[in-house]
Amino acid sequence: MRQTKLVMSVLVLVALTASVAKAAAEDLTAEQLIERYLEARGGAERWRQLETLKITGTYAVISKRSDFTLVRKRGDLFRLDFTMADVPATRARDAQGPWMQNAWLQPEPGRVSEDPYKKQLERESLFPLLLLDYRDKGIKVEALGPGDVDGIPTVNLGITLADGQEETWYFDTETYLEVAVDSQIYDHTQFNEPIRQRVFYDDFRDVSGLKIPFQVEMEFGARLESMTVDRVVVNPEIDESHLSPPPPKPED
Repeated sequence: MRQTKLVMSVLVLVALTASVAKAAAEDLTAEQLIERYLEARGGAERWRQLETLKITGTYAVISKRSDFTLVRKRGDLFRLDFTMADVPATRARDAQGPWMQNAWLQPEPGRVSEDPYKKQLERESLFPLLLLDYRDKGIKVEALGPGDVDGIPTVNLGITLADGQEETWYFDTETYLEVAVDSQIYDHTQFNEPIRQRVFYDDFRDVSGLKIPFQVEMEFGARLESMTVDRVVVNPEIDESHLSPPPPKPED
């Protein structure tokens, strides 16, 4: 009987703590919410000192898995390599702009100069954290109040990027880490109009004082892709030539 009462007391305490945390989160302004988020991710100063990042793991797409390598560099430069439909795939941005290789859209590596895919690659390239020094980036934010993502209580934030793109971010009311982010994207394999993409973030781990999600899942229309991280390297040396597309093949 005593054990039963103890268990009940613990459950009540947990529920009360969660309720208090949720209520406190709901009262935050957009600015306060972002401050708590940045602190949860390791602190704004640590992220300001970050120059490069290298992430490796497993990428799942079209029901197949492959190794992936993602490198990021200050200046919104990046390169993601994985395999799609059994052929190499790349999404990237160097100093000259975005480029990609894609089994269906662009089988050979090449520049992406037209929207909507140019804009999507530019959004994907933003580094180190979107909400770090957001005012300097021309980003507008709005507190949207409480919400829920798959049973997880959240406090939500509306974001308008400098180019007018809108996103909704969902933060855990206890940890202030992001649970999910909603945006609109185009996907050439499904529709000719924008569709909602929801990106889920989970399994945050400490890497050199930075909180990094080791599980990222992307749902858009009928498609599901995921990245399971094995290793993160902070501030590795990255040759900028690696971020550029290979030279065109010589004509026969």
